[in-house]
Parts: sequence; structure tokens; C-alpha cells
Amino acid sequence: MKNIFNKLINFFNEIAPPQGQYSWFDRLRVSIGVGLTILVIAFFNHLWGDMTQDENMVTAVFGVSALCIFLFPNSKFFSPLTLIEANLLASCVAFICVYLISSISVGIPVAVIGTIVGMYLLGCMHPPAVFLSIFIVMAGTNSYDFAWHPVLVDSLVLVLASFLNKALIKRSLG
Repeated sequence: MKNIFNKLINFFNEIAPPQGQYSWFDRLRVSIGVGLTILVIAFFNHLWGDMTQDENMVTAVFGVSALCIFLFPNSKFFSPLTLIEANLLASCVAFICVYLISSISVGIPVAVIGTIVGMYLLGCMHPPAVFLSIFIVMAGTNSYDFAWHPVLVDSLVLVLASFLNKALIKRSLG
């Protein structure tokens, strides 16, 4: 049994891509940075106070974005302007889908396609924004106020986190 287990581990090690080697500083920077960013986002969402439970699901999207910002600080997919443009685009596309399409099963693929095409056209590809449009359609949110809060406010928190992360990296490098 131990031999089979070792062969299985070796097999998965051969087919899996190697993970990046991160220093303890980077591990702590990413972990604490993402946690604090989500804490600030959750605080603002709680302070605003008028979101339903379904609408609060968008916090997961911003959590994924935060993780990507801290893991890939130099990626153009997670640059500050890209975050704002893509998230606002995704929310507007999702609102249109909720308003025009009564079926969630049809609204989700249309929102995904519309969001991806829009991001290509605007040159603001941000993969987590696709999930934002999915969550908005699932929650049935059709108020454009939702684009201001939580989408824009939470995106601005992510932008601030991105700037602070880059400053911390620059400071640690000398």
C-alpha cells in the first residue's frame, strides 16, 4: 500500500506544474495583505448596510482579485485601472442581463460572453470580473446603484491595496 501511495505522489509531482518558490516575507505579505484587504472590503460593505445575502457573494470575487493583486503585482491583468474598468463593465453587463433576461440559466452565459467581449474591446482583461457578472446575475441585482457600492468602492479598496503592495515590495527590495 505504501508503494502505491508513493507511486501516486510521484505521478502527481510529474504532471503538476512546479509551484513558485516564495520567501517567508512574500508569504506573509500575500497572506496578511489579502486578509486585511478583505477585512476593509467587508467593513465598507457592513457600513453601507443595504446589501442582501446574495449580493454579499460579490465579496468572494474581490477576494480572488485581492489574491491575484498580491501574487502577481506586476501583471497588467490586475493593474489598478484594469480593476476599475473591468469590474464596472462586468456589473453593467450583468445588470442589463438581469433586466432583459428573466432566466438565470440564459442570463449567466450571456453575461459571461458580454463581459469577456467588452473587456477585450476595452483592453481591460481582468478574469475575476467574469465571476462578478455571474454573481450579479445569480443575485438578480438590477440596480445601477450596485455599481457604485459595492463594485466601485470595493474596486477602489483593491486599487489602494495594489499601490500599498507595490510600495511594500519596492521598500523591501531596497
